[in-house]
Amino acid sequence: MASNNHLQELCEGLATGRLLPSNVQAKVLHCNEVIPSAGRSIQTDALIEFRIKEVPQEPITAVFEFKSRLTPLILEGTIHQLLGICNSLRASAAYKDVYPMVGAPYLSESVQNRCKELGIGYADLNGNLLLAHKNIYVDVVRPATAYKNPQGIKRIFSGRSRRIARVLLVNPFKPFRLEEIASETRLSVGQVFQVTKRLHEDGFLERMSEGRMLTKPRQLLKLFTKELRTDFLEKRRVFRGFNEMPPARMAEELTRLCEKRRIRCALTLSSGLEPYERNLREEVTAAYIDVDAEGIRNDLRLEAVERGANVLLMTPPETDNTEAGGIFYKTRKLANGMESVNLIQLFADFSLQGGRGEEQAEFLMEHTLGLHQ
Repeated sequence: MASNNHLQELCEGLATGRLLPSNVQAKVLHCNEVIPSAGRSIQTDALIEFRIKEVPQEPITAVFEFKSRLTPLILEGTIHQLLGICNSLRASAAYKDVYPMVGAPYLSESVQNRCKELGIGYADLNGNLLLAHKNIYVDVVRPATAYKNPQGIKRIFSGRSRRIARVLLVNPFKPFRLEEIASETRLSVGQVFQVTKRLHEDGFLERMSEGRMLTKPRQLLKLFTKELRTDFLEKRRVFRGFNEMPPARMAEELTRLCEKRRIRCALTLSSGLEPYERNLREEVTAAYIDVDAEGIRNDLRLEAVERGANVLLMTPPETDNTEAGGIFYKTRKLANGMESVNLIQLFADFSLQGGRGEEQAEFLMEHTLGLHQ
């Protein structure tokens, strides 16, 4: 149910026509009220009748579910709830032809497209509107002027905040206290609270007596990887080199040199895989190091190349260059004795690589990560 006055604002905007095109009229039948239907009382956010001037004899009675924030993930649960309400109302002769609609202050393009795919109408406080019922189709697209995307989910995956998501993803079935996450990430409890609060609002996390735990780690990982892309392409420093040494031998040389220099090093991409995790033939030595690659490239006899590189030395963005929820968080020891990034970062790195890398990422998702939601 709606929990703020934005629902009332939407009802008023539709009733007065302020949020509608000139050929559409709306009458609010109920707004945040209990609706009697077939001997039952059904609670919904709004019941609104729309009429199109060209076909006034064909009114649309729409059942609204309104959310103060409607992300693609929240949308799925909202639609499930909405369809249940519609089915209950259809048991009454007065509401046999109700049309499901969702509302929010702001509806993103992805949410609008998903509604269209599922045959669900929508309206927001910017004046975006979809009525697609029987012979009527009204699709109004307006710029986000009055209400804009809060961009909250992007803040979760930017800067130091994304350490929190990484810690949760690496430990997807473990409940965490706020203080534990703060300790793992070296962030304040306040910042952890704000990020986990948003994850909870977006349906990724559940608060239990034992602590906070992910409910949809698979979906969160895909979103985490998607949001990571731009920042990593801009801020991750990558040295591309070539050496005729076999990749396995190069990985050993790199590991030995980093140990000697006390440089943090974790293999990734194909050199970070166990044999049974491999689904591609590519052979490249790739690793994250916590210093600039120029300091060790000469010792490894690497020639800098633009194309055809078989050695990738990557320095993470500053906020990720740490063991505290960053790239070097919970690295794993491979069977060959060398150190690799954790599986979450490995999935992200293959996804960012594109092409066959994305296929390898999906192989890890299906066969290694064990994330089913």
